[in-house]
Amino acid sequence: MNGYSTYWRTTIFAAIALHLLAWLGIAYVLPHLLPEPTLEIVQEMDWIDVDLNEPEPVVLDEQAIPLDEPSEPEEVYSEFDFPPLVIPDIPIEPTVSEPPPPPPKPLEPPKVEPPPPPPQSKPTVVKDDAEVVKQLEKNPESEVVVAKGKQLLGEPPITLSEYYPPEGSGLNYKGYVSVAATIGKDGLVKRTKIMRTSGRMMVDNIAMSAAQKWTFKPALDQEGKPMECDKIITFDFKKF
Repeated sequence: MNGYSTYWRTTIFAAIALHLLAWLGIAYVLPHLLPEPTLEIVQEMDWIDVDLNEPEPVVLDEQAIPLDEPSEPEEVYSEFDFPPLVIPDIPIEPTVSEPPPPPPKPLEPPKVEPPPPPPQSKPTVVKDDAEVVKQLEKNPESEVVVAKGKQLLGEPPITLSEYYPPEGSGLNYKGYVSVAATIGKDGLVKRTKIMRTSGRMMVDNIAMSAAQKWTFKPALDQEGKPMECDKIITFDFKKF
């Protein structure tokens, strides 16, 4: 059995060696059997330098532009040159400005006429202070006018503006205070004196201070001339 195995191994190695020698022989003999290659002679090329940036020549159409007539040269501008700007002449007509409208006239404030004096009852005219006291005892709120001097009273004075003590200024006095106010020819109060006292000097002074702020249309005598007279102004402190 061992002799059979050795025989096959020798046969395999011999076959491999035979094939190897056959391939080597073919590789050596085959190049000598093939014909030698022939080279064809090719004409050498001439190299020409070409500027790629050069523009291609423009072929003119002979039918479009006749060669006998010279063509105008075409203007060529670079990237920094621009054709001249042509401004058309437009006639400018002078504009006539209209004068501005006159400013509006300022509005005049409406004329406000002074209110007419309040209607007054006809005063009682007396000659002296004694008659004034009697008249006040009869009616403390009666209007009394004392005509003084040689002029005879024609028209009594007319009250234009009145003034009363402020509220709460009577020092809790509840009664009447009568003040004789001497009215000048200009209608203003010249002098004052107490005809009916309150018994308190502070209250009497408040009444006289208020009477001095009254204004009147002065009294007129029988000839229509202003004259002085005394008007009795009575203050009811119950109302203040």
